[in-house]
Amino acid sequence: MRGTILFTIAVLASLTAVPGQTNGRQVRSLKAVSSTTAAPCRGADLSVRYVDDDAAMGGVHVATFAFKNESASPCALMGYPVFHLLNGSGRVLRRGRAINSRQLPGDEAPMPPQLITVEPGKEAGFRVYFNTGGAGYLGKPCPTSRKVWISAPGSSRSFILKQEIQSCTTVKVSSIRGGAIE
Repeated sequence: MRGTILFTIAVLASLTAVPGQTNGRQVRSLKAVSSTTAAPCRGADLSVRYVDDDAAMGGVHVATFAFKNESASPCALMGYPVFHLLNGSGRVLRRGRAINSRQLPGDEAPMPPQLITVEPGKEAGFRVYFNTGGAGYLGKPCPTSRKVWISAPGSSRSFILKQEIQSCTTVKVSSIRGGAIE
């Protein structure tokens, strides 16, 4: 009940804002919310998949994941997914609980959560930052996950994917983002 009230407040706030600016700051529009507001995405309506991983010098990795709307109606997502790295026994690794980040490496500017409407059969993505230590890293071997645990914002349904991620640092996760998922 409380989640529905907070979601309704967020929808109303997004509809009353002047397009392109809030508090004098420019905002990058991801996707307009139609006049008929979509209901929040339910866990039963979603699937999730690993999309790709972009690696850079110094062990920097940014992986992309996407939630797909499997229902026949549009639904809305807003906020940060829950993302954990798990060992082979299904336990969360040390530093495996992702923290929310408004700006990951490669982002041109901070990207606060936006209300994203996901049409039937379409996807909304999020990105995960981690660092494998890179060339010249001399410390102990970094922990490697065997699986990841993911939950959409506002959903109690969790997904577990087989995904090896080696991370020497705390994992960071972006908010849900609209647009093309490659």
